[in-house]
Amino acid sequence: MPTEIEIQINEVALIGFAAIDCEQVRAALVVELSRLLVEEGVPPGLRSGGVVETLDGGAFRLVPGMQPEQIGQQIALALYRGWQ
Repeated sequence: MPTEIEIQINEVALIGFAAIDCEQVRAALVVELSRLLVEEGVPPGLRSGGVVETLDGGAFRLVPGMQPEQIGQQIALALYRGWQ
């Protein structure tokens, strides 16, 4: 039986970014996080249930010229790893 989880991301703070399409970043984050959960499974940090009020995704590497979609993917991976 599949595991059901609900993830609600209220805010993603992109500090230090110049003009960037935040909606594209958000959409890519949702797609990549969904993919990770389906392909890699629910991380141990989420299996016990409950609410995670705040999650520090830590640091990730961005290179000049990265597209918003790539940034969203990097954020999703950092969040996923934060739940490990």
